[in-house]
Amino acid sequence: MLRLKFGVRESQTQFLRRFKEYGNISRTIFVFLSLIGFLYCFGCSGANYGSLKHSRDVTQAFETYHVYPKHRYYHLYLENSPYAVIALQNSYTISDKQWTEFDPQTDKLEKAVELVKRFPVNYSNAYGSYLMDSLGNQIGYWYSSLRLRTLKVDNETKKVSIYTDTPWLRDGDGGFGTGIGVGTGSGGSGIGIRFGH
Repeated sequence: MLRLKFGVRESQTQFLRRFKEYGNISRTIFVFLSLIGFLYCFGCSGANYGSLKHSRDVTQAFETYHVYPKHRYYHLYLENSPYAVIALQNSYTISDKQWTEFDPQTDKLEKAVELVKRFPVNYSNAYGSYLMDSLGNQIGYWYSSLRLRTLKVDNETKKVSIYTDTPWLRDGDGGFGTGIGVGTGSGGSGIGIRFGH
């Protein structure tokens, strides 16, 4: 009888040992597949993001109205109130309607640079940078006092998307300008209309 109990306990021990080994193998496979999935998603999502590389030479080039050959020029927002000027290699285009292409051989380059320089956003001075794609290749030049939020570069279609702060949506107090707002809160709901400052 003791042998039988010992034999049963031995097989339970063996079973638990095998179960533990398979559990470790399953866990290892799960972690490995999760890591592969994470790296795949990270690679897909980060593959098209570019960056700025600050440069005093680029700052000086814009402030002396240097025209980079074989580049398209754009200003951000309105012609009389630009927040940034960029020069993209001719093979690239920008896909946002807030950016307007202009001829740098006219007085528009000087006007845009001077407005960006003389009326910076309240937290920075205008600065120049290289526009870099996700592979570290230079695709253009940047001049602005804005913070760059996102630079997406599709190297297949040669489309560039640039997302920045949007100070033109706020008034001087840091709030929002003229408009209508509807909201709800702990005190109920309401409609507000704001005219001017």
